[in-house]
This record gives sequence, C-alpha cells and structure tokens, in this order.
Amino acid sequence: MIILGVTHPVLWNNGACILVDGKLIAMVEEERLNRLKHAVDMPAERSIEFCLNRAGVTLDDVDYFAVGWESMKGHKKREQHIWEYKLKQLPFSHEDKRIRFVRHHIAHALSSYYVSGFDHSNILSFDGSGGGESGLLMAGEKDDFRIVKAIPNRSSWGHIYSLITKALGFRYHSEEGKVMGLAAYGEPIENEFKFIDWDHDIPIMDKKGFKKYFADLAQRKNGEDLNQYHKDLAATAQQALERAALQMSLYLHNITGSKNLCLAGGCALNCSMNGVLLRSGHVDNIFVQPAAHDMGTALGAALSVYKDVTGHRPEIVLEHPYYGPDYTNEEVEYELKRYKISNYKRCGDIAKETATLIAENKTVGWFQGRMEFGPRALGGRSILGNPKNKDMKDIVNKSIKGRESWRPFAPSFLSEDYAGYVKEPYNSPFMIIAFHAIEEKVSEIVSAAHVDHTVRVQSVRKEIAPRYWELINEFKKITGVPALLNTSFNVAGQPIVCSPRDAIMTFFGCGLDYLAIEDYLVWK
Repeated sequence: MIILGVTHPVLWNNGACILVDGKLIAMVEEERLNRLKHAVDMPAERSIEFCLNRAGVTLDDVDYFAVGWESMKGHKKREQHIWEYKLKQLPFSHEDKRIRFVRHHIAHALSSYYVSGFDHSNILSFDGSGGGESGLLMAGEKDDFRIVKAIPNRSSWGHIYSLITKALGFRYHSEEGKVMGLAAYGEPIENEFKFIDWDHDIPIMDKKGFKKYFADLAQRKNGEDLNQYHKDLAATAQQALERAALQMSLYLHNITGSKNLCLAGGCALNCSMNGVLLRSGHVDNIFVQPAAHDMGTALGAALSVYKDVTGHRPEIVLEHPYYGPDYTNEEVEYELKRYKISNYKRCGDIAKETATLIAENKTVGWFQGRMEFGPRALGGRSILGNPKNKDMKDIVNKSIKGRESWRPFAPSFLSEDYAGYVKEPYNSPFMIIAFHAIEEKVSEIVSAAHVDHTVRVQSVRKEIAPRYWELINEFKKITGVPALLNTSFNVAGQPIVCSPRDAIMTFFGCGLDYLAIEDYLVWK
C-alpha cells in the first residue's frame, strides 16, 4: 500500500512524504526544493515529485492521498472556495476518490504519537490555528486516541506568541525563535497578560481584553535597538507559553495517569518550553516530532490513513530525520567543475580532515548524505564550528549567518558523552529540548551554550549518523570535547541548502572557511 502524505496549500512550511507498506521512504519540505522560505501557500509539487521518484512510483500507483487538513464540508462558502482553489494546485485532481482528509490538529498529533514508540501517551498539539481550533489535547492508547479537549482559536498560544514576535520587530509566523532566544536576557513582567484566565482546566483568553492589549501595545520600530523592556516582554511571552503547556499537560496527566507526552504543532518547536515540560513532575518521557510545524501534518495524515485502512498504526519509531535528497560524489564533482572551482580535493577521510580544521577554529559547511527534514539542521546540512572557542558564536553570527549577536547556537554531542555536560539528561536526537548545562562544563562548549547556560542538545548515535558521529569523535580525539557547534547551513532569510549547487552558492556567498561536501573538501 502506497500513501502519499501532503500538506494543504493553504499552509506555511508545505511539503510531502510517502509511506510504502507502512515504511517511511521519503519526506521533504517544499522550501528546500523551490528555494522560497517557508513555501507559504504553495503546493508541494516538487516535494511530491521527489517522494514519488524516491519510492520508484507514479501518481497512478498511489493508493491514497492523505491531506493534513479537514475537508471543505460544513464550512463557510468563502472558506470552501479558497480551500478548493488551493487544492486544485496539487498535481492530482481535487476530486480524486483516493483523497483522504485528516483534521489538521489530529494530523499534527499523530505525526508525533504514532512514531514515538510509546504504547500510551498524553498528546498536546498547538499552534497559531488550524481549521476550527488552535490545538487539541488528546490521549493515546496503543493504536487508538481520543480527544480530551480542544483549544479554541480565540485562545491561541501560537497566535499570541507570534503577535509578541511582531511587536518586538521580528517577522510574524517566521521569527518566533528569536523571541525564545531573547527571553533569556529578560525577566517576566508580573501580571502583564491580564486577558488570560488561568482558573480553568486549561487557560482561556478574554477576546476583548486580548484585542485591547495588542491594540495598545507599542511596536518596536525598524532599526530601534532592543532595550530591557523588549527583553522582558519576550521573557513574559515565554513564561506564559511554558505555564500554559504545563497546565495543559498536567490536566491530561491527571485524567490519564500517563507520564508520557507527545508534542506537535508549531509551539512544540519551542525548545525552552520542551525542557520545562521534561523537568516537570508529571512528565517522565517526551517525544517531539522534529517537523512539528505544518510540514508534519503530511506525515500525520499519512499515518492516520494507514491506521484507518489497516486497523493499526505502522511500526515506525522515528529515530532520525534523514529522509530527503542525497547526492553522489560524481554529482558533487560535476557541480564543482561546472562552476569552474579549482580549490578542492577529494579526501580519503573527510571526517578526520574536517575535525582538524574545526579544531584549528575554521568554520565548515558540512553537507553529507540524505538531507534532514524539519527546521533544525542535524548533521546533514550543517554549519559547524569549535564550541570551545568563546569567539565562535560571534564569528558565525556576524560573518556567516548574518544574525543578531545575541542569538545562540546549539551543540551536537556524541550520544555516549552528552550526559556529562547537562543536568537531567534525556535522549535528544532532534535538538528540540533545552537542558541546563553543568556549570563547570560550560567553558568547554561556551559558544554552543546560551547566556542562561541552557543548551539545545543533539545527541548523535553512530548507528544512525555514522559519518557525523565520526567527525565529532575525531574532534574529541584532538580537543577532548565530544561536541561541535552546529547551526543550519543557510544564511538569513534563505532555506537550508539542499543540493550541491545550493551549498556551493551559499559557501561562496558567506564567510565560511571550508565546505566538506561528501568526500570533497572545498576552500576559497
């Protein structure tokens, strides 16, 4: 059975995945292929083409098209018209009998629960909005789930966080991660969000109070320096999100008794919140699907349809996100020659040579194997540096990424060693949980730790990412530090690189010292 999962083109971060007989074969975001950040309101045409090619099938071979959005039935005519118009842009008929629609937040939720490996779990999906609600609280038991409570759009935690993002002068629905990073520099403003009523099973927002607050909220002007109020406002938004997540997850725990928690939806990309949840008394095990934003609904929809058809969830435990395109050495060399690049060589041990360069404080674009999905680069398409060098954060932010100096980076650790650097360690393959660093270890990873000494760990296993593991291990042999500073291989405003061409253009367009692309090492 072949199931093609796709996002509905009304969304941001569109993409596709494909399941063949219950196995995930491919998954990719449209922005990586069309090079348009977030691929907003765009059909996942190139993503679908890639997934089909990777599986060796055509559209005619597909048994079901699973769409992570509810059907148009029962909605207002205006909404129906927009949704139908967008759906017609996909490369199969919008009236095809093979289409199965899956409610947006159910798709989000199942994209996490059904691949978590948990037999039972509390499930929390929340974002800006998705159809008729901004989130769902659910309980999963083996192959089944039930909805416990819905979060109405008027109490949207994703929306409030995005409005604060906009008020701070950052891009709405795009740069919420900046608010999370900025929050560490501030202190929450007491009783700032008076429109939130916390005295319910789950917090709700007063619509009139909400509108008045944001109507009166001063907007940071373009070019205006960030002041302490801005930092405190970011801290206030972060604290409110964490408090809401704690209250909602505790509510589920009190009903089910489960200490497992699966997260999805755009809010689940908030690493600081995820760390707070993991450290709470009512969560022992946590799973956050790495493409927790709208792209994940393609996966969740496909998983949901599989379960509906077979009667059971697929036997998938998501241990890595490397389901995108990959390229051969021959394809890499072709591109190097096509661009008439002369400064390159083919290495017998690219991991060892790259580790030596990083230990010498060189920055490297690392392009290896199949591309990862999700907004975090995890060693497939990464920019790497020496975490022990206290100046490396500023070098990468200023000379390579073109980012604000206060924004943090994250460490990729050998899975065998990260527990010696963080308090209360927990398996973290997706760089989506913030941990408190052990104070005396911070100096070893200073450029990959935040100002509050939290670290967004990626734990790298040899059997999952062998070449990346070898690189970190070689760096450890040289420096004694089992970690690298890791950030996504892109510059500000651009998607993460996908192809050799993308990597070469980005490399020569920024301040990177070297490019390690498959077995080739390139320099300027």
